[in-house]
Amino acid sequence: MTSSYDGNFRFGPSAFAARVFLFCALLLAMCVSLLADSRAALQNAASLVQEGRLDEAEQQARLALSDPSARAVAYSVLGTIRFQQKRLAESVSFLEKAIALEPRLIGAQLSLAEAYDLQGKPQRALAVYEHVVQLDSSNAPARLALARAATENGNYQKSLSLAHPVVGEFKRSPDGLFVLATDYLKTHDTKAAAALAIDWMQLTDVPVEWSMKFALLLAREGVVPEAVGILERARQLSPPSFEIEFNLAGVYLLNKEPGKALDAYDRALNTRPESLAALRQAAAVAEQQGELERSLSYWIRAKKQDPDNPEILLGFGRVCLKMDLLEDAEPALTKAASLRPDDLPYQYTLASAKVGKRQFEAAEELLTRLVQKQPSDSQLQYALGSVLYLEGHLKEAAEHLEQSVGLQPQQFASYYYLALVARDQGRDADALQRLQKLLQQYPDHGPSNEVLGELLMGAQRYPEAESALRKAVQLNPKSVKANYQLGLLLARMGKKPEADQQLAMAKTLRTEDESNSRLQLRLLDPDQ
Repeated sequence: MTSSYDGNFRFGPSAFAARVFLFCALLLAMCVSLLADSRAALQNAASLVQEGRLDEAEQQARLALSDPSARAVAYSVLGTIRFQQKRLAESVSFLEKAIALEPRLIGAQLSLAEAYDLQGKPQRALAVYEHVVQLDSSNAPARLALARAATENGNYQKSLSLAHPVVGEFKRSPDGLFVLATDYLKTHDTKAAAALAIDWMQLTDVPVEWSMKFALLLAREGVVPEAVGILERARQLSPPSFEIEFNLAGVYLLNKEPGKALDAYDRALNTRPESLAALRQAAAVAEQQGELERSLSYWIRAKKQDPDNPEILLGFGRVCLKMDLLEDAEPALTKAASLRPDDLPYQYTLASAKVGKRQFEAAEELLTRLVQKQPSDSQLQYALGSVLYLEGHLKEAAEHLEQSVGLQPQQFASYYYLALVARDQGRDADALQRLQKLLQQYPDHGPSNEVLGELLMGAQRYPEAESALRKAVQLNPKSVKANYQLGLLLARMGKKPEADQQLAMAKTLRTEDESNSRLQLRLLDPDQ
């Protein structure tokens, strides 16, 4: 997600100024009305300013400059006109003259403060706003300016104190609500911040980018459901928008709604199909949700646009790897690894692909380099140990697997491979003991049940073997080895009809068997 209050946020360069100008124009009209008998020209000028007819208003205001009793208001009108014309230096000059003649011209002071601010003179502007509050303690524009400055400086309690007398006025403007929300969130009053969402929903004609910024401020500070509501309302009230959908997707993720997030990413991509940010984030979410085909479709689209991006190549290759699309995975991962030679995930995932293609020596070389760089990484020690086992280097495999469990005792894959090493070294009793201990903690680890059943059958402990092998088949019905071993066991136990059925199942599965490759990939996958 992007955006939010960065300490210099303004709701458009003219939003606050427009409200100040309207306030000033009304004050000017009031002042002029007091002098209406002798200052008809100023009355006309004030009316023309409100109508936006600035050149005509200036002509009328200059007629009143010759009258000392009306001169202050005339300068104020001229200053306001110059402000609207964005001729700030002249505006400041006129407004300063007006205030020098009549210090209680609040409208002139507000315009002057805003002009100072736009000139990059914030301290002078704040001094004027403070003077306005001294003259009129309930002046909302001045209090908002002072409160916003306090918020930008991290003085959140001071900002809340400034807002308190006119908090109702703050809640009727977008920038007032933004200041309040920031103050509440930074003072850990999330309940009060969340309640402001209702006030925001009641505003009318709020530009959609303001609603996005307000929602993202809430979302980043943990006020997520209310942020979702604001963005969903903004989506309903505006034409299709990439920005709304993209940000809404991010907030849905914070709200633990990945399905809605993916739908929002799709809508975002409908308006901007080339967005790599949306494609990559959608791909990552789909992968996390196990929707691998959907994830792959996003990665393919991203890869077409930026074929040499290492992060895209890694994502594409990783999902291909999970889908056993090894011929597609390997070249992408090889290129990604060459572009990021020092990044562990890139080298590790390439090693996984090498294992999947039974290129064990290449995988060993990659993993050895990684272990040399990070010997205290239990995952790397495990991966190297498992590859060494697959190569038949049992002693070396055991050394790395023992280091892995020493670094991270709460795992099952290294214990499983250590049991296989013991079995292959003829230490069946040790292998049995390791597997039984492993299954006490992880009873649903299918490969361990499968090997345990095989060992128990070899020890002629048939009832225990049957229980383990049936569990293995239940956990992985497509395992050729588990079905075959169970068939042999049932035959030895004299259960011929069931044995024949089980062996026939194993024969059927054998034609499509890639279980060893898939098992190795799964064990090497750093996400597992």
